[in-house]
Amino acid sequence: MRTLSLRTIGLLTLLLAPLISLLAQTNPLLPAGSSPPPAPAPAAKNVLPADRLGRETPRGAVFGFIRAAQDENYSAAVQYFQPPSGRHRPSVAEEQDLAAQLLSILNERFSAASLDPLSRKPEGALDDGLPPNQEVVAPARGDGPSFALRLVRVEDEHGLALWFISRQTLDQVPDVYGSLHFARIQKSLPAFLVNHRPLAMPLWQWIAILLFIPVALGLAWLVAQFFHLLRALTRRLRGLAAVPVSRQVGPVTYLVAALLHYEFVVLLGASLLYRQYYRRVIWVFLAVAFYWAATRVTRLISKQIGLRLAANGKLAQRSLVSLTRRVLDVTIFFTLGLLVLNSMGVNVTAALAGLGIGGLALGLGAQKTFENLLGGISILSDKALLVGDNCKIGDQIGIVEDIGLRSTKLRAADRTLVSIPNGTVATAVLENYSLRDKMLCRQIVRLRYDMSPEHLNYVLEQMRGVLIAHAKVENKTARVRLLRFADYAFEVEIFAYILEREQESFLAEQEQLILQIMETLDKTGAGIALPSIASVVTQDPWHAPGKTSHPGATAGGANPAAPSARSGNDSEK
Repeated sequence: MRTLSLRTIGLLTLLLAPLISLLAQTNPLLPAGSSPPPAPAPAAKNVLPADRLGRETPRGAVFGFIRAAQDENYSAAVQYFQPPSGRHRPSVAEEQDLAAQLLSILNERFSAASLDPLSRKPEGALDDGLPPNQEVVAPARGDGPSFALRLVRVEDEHGLALWFISRQTLDQVPDVYGSLHFARIQKSLPAFLVNHRPLAMPLWQWIAILLFIPVALGLAWLVAQFFHLLRALTRRLRGLAAVPVSRQVGPVTYLVAALLHYEFVVLLGASLLYRQYYRRVIWVFLAVAFYWAATRVTRLISKQIGLRLAANGKLAQRSLVSLTRRVLDVTIFFTLGLLVLNSMGVNVTAALAGLGIGGLALGLGAQKTFENLLGGISILSDKALLVGDNCKIGDQIGIVEDIGLRSTKLRAADRTLVSIPNGTVATAVLENYSLRDKMLCRQIVRLRYDMSPEHLNYVLEQMRGVLIAHAKVENKTARVRLLRFADYAFEVEIFAYILEREQESFLAEQEQLILQIMETLDKTGAGIALPSIASVVTQDPWHAPGKTSHPGATAGGANPAAPSARSGNDSEK
């Protein structure tokens, strides 16, 4: 079921990522690739109005042209061209043809990353070695004539300093357009595949993008299988145990398929804006794949280190390695998150600068979280508890299954899992039963009162002999002693340490010891006293000193021959 879910999620992502990306660029409510609108200027006299086409910055001019041309609004697209100078002025139709051709050049020869250096400032980039009012964007690929997108900053008729696509660039457009690969393909395709443009992209490109999805998955699966077979062959040559080759489609296959599909979309000459948003999807794929691979590596390394430490008896260090791995995984997650946000145009520097106040608020609101984290570190560094220990924390008894970032988990005797915050564990009274080197066996035996002193002493000696003869009893501390006269029996204490550390082994040895004691009592004729009540009728012959008895009378008029009755506790024979 889990494999089916991964396969379904990966396939749906590959199918929906292009559509979601294009919908994002066509939806005015979603963020666009251009720079955010500039902050309102303070009120002043003679303030010039903002340009409605967004040509105040180089980035705004380029992306504004791409949006207008992609929507086939060529009358708006030509307004991003530098106004012509001189006597020759191209016609409106020629200008619109240049806009369509320039869009095709940008889509095929420029990558989404090539537009990232475009400045978001009105004055442009001042450290690129160019004149202050010029910007240049070089293409990322192409075997035809050299071509660069040049921008110039000039004042319009209203006195606004705006950025335009230079006439030097526009003069090269017809020659470069003729060398495009997919421009020649479009000429050989049926007109309805080229002219029909759902979501501002030619229909033939949509068909090619969708058809390449299963092709990309198949190629990625073959690549994954090749590396699996190469790994199995390497292990066989090294004499290691063979591992089964997985035939399933895993996350790595989906990642390779997404990269192959993205490269195909680039080679296809798809919309540059479409690729801008699709690249963000690929960044998320890369981040997820890298995090998955990094956690696999950290888990493998921590497992190998843990096995070595356990073999050397360093169980505390093994648990500390496990905790360090989890902290490292969290750090990798947040680092990748910041990198992905930075690739999407989020100002990460400002976000990090705000961590001063945010960190204070977080510290106040997450005191218990940090307390539990430090509590877990103190538990492991102090070696108070280790994974697998049988212990008692407060009133909870169980076996430690995990010491995490927040809590320590105990498996109780009834198989329930008890989670105790590390802060509570660090301040509680701990009893670690696993650290015992021996376990105490203390029994009380009650013997009957009708035994003579010689008989009782013989029984005690025989019981001491049983303890001395037992292989698992510590002889120097073992003892059998007559403690007291109890209500209905002699109480004898058996005190012995059994040289076992595990509870099950201890109970087995204690059982054998008790059975041997019972056998000894039976052989020596001693009996275990049971609680009983007996009535005894006696006659007290005692007379007070200095008094003589008179026939038929006693002091107080009592008959000395009359028997008296009393009840008491005795042991039945």
